[in-house]
Amino acid sequence: MDQGKEEDPTPFDQRLFLIFIVTFAVMTAFEFLGQYLYPYTPDWRSNLVTSFFTSGLAVAIAYYTLSPYYRAATQLSLEIQQRHTIEMELREREERLRRTFDQSPVGAAILSVDLQVVNVNNALCAITGYTPNELLSHSILSIFVQNERERVIETTNALKNGSTVVDERDLQLVQKTGDLIWVRQSIRLLRDSNGGPLFFIPMFVDIHDRKLAEEALQKTNKKLAMLSTTTRHDIKNQLTGLAILLQLVKNEAPNDPVLQGHINRMEDCSNAIERQIEFTRYYEDLGTLNAGWFEIYQGVLEEARQLSLEGISLDPGKKGVSIYADQLIGKVYYNLMENSLRHGGKVTRISFREEETENGLLIRYTDDGAGIPMTEKEKIFLRGYGRNTGLGLFLIREILATTGISITETGSPGQGACFEIRVPKGQYKFSALT
Repeated sequence: MDQGKEEDPTPFDQRLFLIFIVTFAVMTAFEFLGQYLYPYTPDWRSNLVTSFFTSGLAVAIAYYTLSPYYRAATQLSLEIQQRHTIEMELREREERLRRTFDQSPVGAAILSVDLQVVNVNNALCAITGYTPNELLSHSILSIFVQNERERVIETTNALKNGSTVVDERDLQLVQKTGDLIWVRQSIRLLRDSNGGPLFFIPMFVDIHDRKLAEEALQKTNKKLAMLSTTTRHDIKNQLTGLAILLQLVKNEAPNDPVLQGHINRMEDCSNAIERQIEFTRYYEDLGTLNAGWFEIYQGVLEEARQLSLEGISLDPGKKGVSIYADQLIGKVYYNLMENSLRHGGKVTRISFREEETENGLLIRYTDDGAGIPMTEKEKIFLRGYGRNTGLGLFLIREILATTGISITETGSPGQGACFEIRVPKGQYKFSALT
């Protein structure tokens, strides 16, 4: 600010200079007038000094008299200008916020702490069918179905006392016509500078079409599951009958090695069909059950109890490491261990190890068996590939893929199998035990 005064004279400086010039001009004119009225020999040096002195005195008097008032007036003018600028910026921001609020495709409202509607946007009016004035004249509870109103009150109380920050869930609203519409609700509490509750900001996304599609898909899946269950039950009954008949035929010709060989192969085919039918039961449930958090350590131990691991050292990994996965995640651990027992040869050690990397969590499953040839590292995950049903590793990859988890085989042939399971960030967590 001082630099500005040095570079450009302020209006007050200009006025002081003007006072000096005017005073000097008046004094000079007065001297000329006095010489004209009262002729005398002029002493121009004395007159010039008098003019300069009088002009300077006028400037000094003006400066000390008017300077405080001028500074106060200047400060007031600056403050008024600053306030005007701030008010303009606030009005512009308010207008931008108002347009954003009104033109948002997401239904939104501003509620007082007693849940009275203060403002609503056009999207919420379109969702509910009410006009803004109709919504402003009612409590927000009037657009919720009856069994949701108590939940809304509980949620707002929890937001006010700080026990929760945001509430998000799917629910139904009552339209003006009385019809129900599915929305995704998210409600937050806006607080003042002292932390006191100011306004509730609920937002509603129309998900009605998606919900209808999900319900239709669920009904279709139920019908398909019923058909699959019935068909699987009928096939297993036929396989049971076939096994009985094969045993009877086998008993009829115990001394015919050729016939016995054919019967044994038929029994193997029957058993393979039964395993494939059992696989369809697991695959039918894949992705239909809600995913959740499952501890690796506990899951490995539960599945290991179903296998014969005599003479094999099992390391189930760390306690307290959980991943977000399909509910069939236990089948992943079971099939990996069962695959080692079936194809690994003389396996004496099986281990699960967890390691956090910059890309997420790495779960490494290893054994000390024969390993997997380089040419088969990807083929083993294909459906039908393998010496038995070829479904175990295929099922593993499918189970993991439902929640974005991947699996690859990275072991060295002859040095044991090594399966690396990669869990993305955000889909694993550690408890205090780790």
